[in-house]
Amino acid sequence: MSDEQQQLLQRIYQEQQLTEQNVTLLQQRLELIQAYLTNFRSGLMVLKEIEGREEGEEMLMNVGGSIFVQAKLVNQSSVTRSIGSGVRIEQSVGDAKTAVQEQVTGLEKQYETLAEEYQKLVARAQVLNSQFQQLAAQAKGQGPAPPSQEE
Repeated sequence: MSDEQQQLLQRIYQEQQLTEQNVTLLQQRLELIQAYLTNFRSGLMVLKEIEGREEGEEMLMNVGGSIFVQAKLVNQSSVTRSIGSGVRIEQSVGDAKTAVQEQVTGLEKQYETLAEEYQKLVARAQVLNSQFQQLAAQAKGQGPAPPSQEE
């Protein structure tokens, strides 16, 4: 194997490893956003359910993890909502629904953007893997010349 082939093989291998690490990171971010979306959508469903109820009415309240508790609605017109860093605010059900829906919309956009980036990285990783295998086979004298590095 020539020095040039060895350097090219090493460069492709390094890029392949970096690309695979980025794929893994993006996959983790996508999973995290999906978890947030599930949580916010669940909260939105509860807010919609509260809207149609009367004060003092009993209802099953989803507390997460497919667990429900029997609850009595004390005040159907306002809710307490966390806005991050341990800070909670009281607001009307309508305002809370609007805020949560905006968060869901923002997360959906982030998810779409990251999913596109993820697909591009997966495709690049496949190209690099193919190039690496072809170059390694050529270096052993077992295959054709590698494809052009230009895309």
